[in-house]
Amino acid sequence: MKKIKVLDLMTKRHAISRMRAAEVLNKLDNELENCRKITDELNELANEKSNTTEVSTSYLFQAERYLVMKLMAQKEILLNRQDYLSDEISSASKNVSAIQSKIDLINELKLKKLGELKAKQQDFEEQELQTMKKR
Repeated sequence: MKKIKVLDLMTKRHAISRMRAAEVLNKLDNELENCRKITDELNELANEKSNTTEVSTSYLFQAERYLVMKLMAQKEILLNRQDYLSDEISSASKNVSAIQSKIDLINELKLKKLGELKAKQQDFEEQELQTMKKR
Protein backbone atom coordinates (compact mmCIF):
# COMPACT_ATOMS: atom_id res chain seq x y z
CA MET A 1 0.00 0.00 0.00
CA LYS A 2 2.89 2.29 0.75
CA LYS A 3 4.33 1.86 -2.74
CA ILE A 4 0.97 2.66 -4.30
CA LYS A 5 0.78 5.87 -2.28
CA VAL A 6 4.31 6.82 -3.40
CA LEU A 7 3.41 6.08 -7.03
CA ASP A 8 0.26 8.16 -6.68
CA LEU A 9 2.27 11.09 -5.31
CA MET A 10 4.77 10.73 -8.16
CA THR A 11 1.91 10.82 -10.63
CA LYS A 12 0.61 14.04 -9.10
CA ARG A 13 4.07 15.61 -9.15
CA HIS A 14 4.56 14.75 -12.81
CA ALA A 15 1.05 15.97 -13.64
CA ILE A 16 1.92 19.34 -12.14
CA SER A 17 5.16 19.50 -14.09
CA ARG A 18 3.25 18.55 -17.25
CA MET A 19 0.83 21.41 -16.65
CA ARG A 20 3.72 23.84 -16.21
CA ALA A 21 5.41 22.58 -19.36
CA ALA A 22 2.14 22.91 -21.27
CA GLU A 23 1.79 26.51 -20.04
CA VAL A 24 5.30 27.27 -21.26
CA LEU A 25 4.44 25.66 -24.60
CA ASN A 26 1.31 27.81 -24.92
CA LYS A 27 3.24 30.99 -24.10
CA LEU A 28 5.88 30.15 -26.70
CA ASP A 29 3.21 29.42 -29.27
CA ASN A 30 1.47 32.74 -28.57
CA GLU A 31 4.79 34.58 -28.85
CA LEU A 32 5.51 32.87 -32.17
CA GLU A 33 2.10 33.87 -33.50
CA ASN A 34 2.67 37.49 -32.44
CA CYS A 35 6.07 37.51 -34.18
CA ARG A 36 4.47 36.19 -37.36
CA LYS A 37 1.80 38.90 -37.28
CA ILE A 38 4.37 41.63 -36.74
CA THR A 39 6.57 40.22 -39.52
CA ASP A 40 3.62 40.26 -41.92
CA GLU A 41 2.80 43.86 -40.96
CA LEU A 42 6.43 44.91 -41.46
CA ASN A 43 6.48 43.19 -44.83
CA GLU A 44 3.30 44.97 -45.92
CA LEU A 45 4.66 48.31 -44.75
CA ALA A 46 7.96 47.79 -46.57
CA ASN A 47 6.14 46.81 -49.77
CA GLU A 48 3.90 49.83 -49.48
CA LYS A 49 6.88 52.16 -49.05
CA SER A 50 8.91 50.59 -51.84
CA ASN A 51 6.05 50.63 -54.38
CA THR A 52 5.37 54.34 -54.24
CA THR A 53 5.89 55.91 -57.67
CA GLU A 54 5.23 59.50 -56.71
CA VAL A 55 7.64 62.19 -57.73
CA SER A 56 9.53 63.17 -54.63
CA THR A 57 12.56 65.07 -53.56
CA SER A 58 15.87 63.35 -53.12
CA TYR A 59 15.70 63.84 -49.36
CA LEU A 60 12.26 62.18 -49.19
CA PHE A 61 13.52 59.33 -51.37
CA GLN A 62 16.54 58.81 -49.10
CA ALA A 63 14.35 58.91 -45.98
CA GLU A 64 11.98 56.31 -47.40
CA ARG A 65 14.90 54.07 -48.44
CA TYR A 66 16.34 54.39 -44.94
CA LEU A 67 12.96 53.50 -43.45
CA VAL A 68 12.64 50.46 -45.73
CA MET A 69 16.14 49.30 -44.77
CA LYS A 70 15.29 49.61 -41.07
CA LEU A 71 12.03 47.72 -41.61
CA MET A 72 13.89 44.93 -43.39
CA ALA A 73 16.42 44.76 -40.54
CA GLN A 74 13.59 44.43 -38.03
CA LYS A 75 11.98 41.79 -40.19
CA GLU A 76 15.23 39.81 -40.20
CA ILE A 77 15.42 40.03 -36.42
CA LEU A 78 11.84 38.76 -36.12
CA LEU A 79 12.54 35.90 -38.53
CA ASN A 80 15.48 34.86 -36.37
CA ARG A 81 13.24 35.04 -33.30
CA GLN A 82 10.66 32.87 -35.06
CA ASP A 83 13.31 30.25 -35.76
CA TYR A 84 14.40 30.34 -32.14
CA LEU A 85 10.81 30.07 -30.89
CA SER A 86 10.13 27.16 -33.25
CA ASP A 87 13.10 25.31 -31.79
CA GLU A 88 11.95 26.10 -28.26
CA ILE A 89 8.42 24.90 -29.06
CA SER A 90 9.70 21.59 -30.38
CA SER A 91 11.88 21.19 -27.29
CA ALA A 92 8.97 22.02 -24.98
CA SER A 93 6.65 19.61 -26.77
CA LYS A 94 9.27 16.86 -26.42
CA ASN A 95 9.45 17.69 -22.73
CA VAL A 96 5.67 17.44 -22.37
CA SER A 97 5.59 14.09 -24.16
CA ALA A 98 8.46 12.79 -21.98
CA ILE A 99 6.59 13.79 -18.85
CA GLN A 100 3.43 12.16 -20.18
CA SER A 101 5.32 8.92 -20.86
CA LYS A 102 6.62 9.00 -17.26
CA ILE A 103 3.07 9.44 -16.01
CA ASP A 104 1.91 6.52 -18.15
CA LEU A 105 4.74 4.34 -16.84
CA ILE A 106 3.94 5.23 -13.24
CA ASN A 107 0.26 4.46 -13.81
CA GLU A 108 1.18 1.07 -15.25
CA LEU A 109 3.35 0.35 -12.22
CA LYS A 110 0.55 1.46 -9.93
CA LEU A 111 -1.92 -0.86 -11.66
CA LYS A 112 0.57 -3.71 -11.43
CA LYS A 113 1.07 -3.10 -7.70
CA LEU A 114 -2.69 -2.88 -7.17
CA GLY A 115 -3.09 -6.22 -8.93
CA GLU A 116 -0.39 -7.76 -6.77
CA LEU A 117 -1.99 -6.31 -3.65
CA LYS A 118 -5.41 -7.70 -4.62
CA ALA A 119 -3.87 -11.09 -5.35
CA LYS A 120 -2.18 -11.11 -1.93
CA GLN A 121 -5.45 -10.04 -0.31
CA GLN A 122 -7.31 -12.88 -2.05
CA ASP A 123 -4.63 -15.38 -1.03
CA PHE A 124 -4.85 -14.18 2.55
CA GLU A 125 -8.66 -14.45 2.51
CA GLU A 126 -8.45 -17.97 1.05
CA GLN A 127 -5.97 -18.99 3.73
CA GLU A 128 -8.25 -17.55 6.40
CA LEU A 129 -11.17 -19.45 4.90
CA GLN A 130 -9.12 -22.66 4.82
CA THR A 131 -8.15 -22.30 8.45
CA MET A 132 -11.76 -21.56 9.41
CA LYS A 133 -12.92 -24.72 7.63
CA LYS A 134 -10.29 -26.82 9.40
CA ARG A 135 -11.45 -25.65 12.84
